[in-house]
Amino acid sequence: MGHGNEIQYISALILMGIGIYGVVRSFEEYKRHGEPVKTLARTLLVSFFLFGIAGGLGVLATVAVSLKFWMLQAVSITLGYIILASSTLNLLGKLERYWRASSVQKEKSTGRNPPLPPAAMLTSPEDAKILLKTILGYFNVPILAIGREHPESWAEKMGMAPAEYIWLTRVEHPQSVSPSALHILNGKITTFLRNNPGGIVYIEGIEYISFYVDFKSIAKFILAVRDAAIIHGGHMILLVAPETLEPQQYAIFKKELETIDVQRIVNNVVGVALFGTLPPGSAPKSPERNDDAGTPSPKEGS
Repeated sequence: MGHGNEIQYISALILMGIGIYGVVRSFEEYKRHGEPVKTLARTLLVSFFLFGIAGGLGVLATVAVSLKFWMLQAVSITLGYIILASSTLNLLGKLERYWRASSVQKEKSTGRNPPLPPAAMLTSPEDAKILLKTILGYFNVPILAIGREHPESWAEKMGMAPAEYIWLTRVEHPQSVSPSALHILNGKITTFLRNNPGGIVYIEGIEYISFYVDFKSIAKFILAVRDAAIIHGGHMILLVAPETLEPQQYAIFKKELETIDVQRIVNNVVGVALFGTLPPGSAPKSPERNDDAGTPSPKEGS
């Protein structure tokens, strides 16, 4: 084996090593994140496979077997480069629209309503974060958020500031409502919907409320909010962790509220897909929340 062939073999092995590492790393990131990182990771995975693994195999085949295999090398590397370059350039423009949409909110929101049903249900906190940020960025719609975290902690977690926020806690605070006072909570929600036609009420933390009231009262409260949203032309979004409910309890919410496809809504608002090269996947999934909604954080009350 001549020195020239040794260099070619080493180059092929380096290409394959980079390709394998890139594929594994991209797949890990694909599983860990939601959109738009998920779509970027999928594109990188395909590009690393074509660039590194297929390209390296093409080099090996060309050196060890026949020069006829140069076509495999040329096609795989060229195709990988085209996919990576076009997708990355496309992503730059889409990400700017996605993450900086709030700066052009008024221009984009004139005369438009978010594509949401009157009453919806989500089971993923990451889905909720993506959906609320998209709505807040592209539509001039006020959001009332109800959650377990301290207002500042919730805003930091979600990366957004709602028009109004209600903190579910028994601690005295200007923005707090006791989890056992569902009549007060219902009154504040109804007032918000009445004063903000088309507004959105986002509710999380019903598992915490269940420590203080029974499920029948919680279900009545949620259905009352749903009806208020319908009457006033608004929207209600409920975040539910199925594992915190009995099967028959979860079935009630699933029957009364529409389970929405966040990826479809985001694509409808932002564009057909963040990438045009590869088809969009299913609704983004994310790891389960690390914090227990029923366990107070340092800023939360008891």
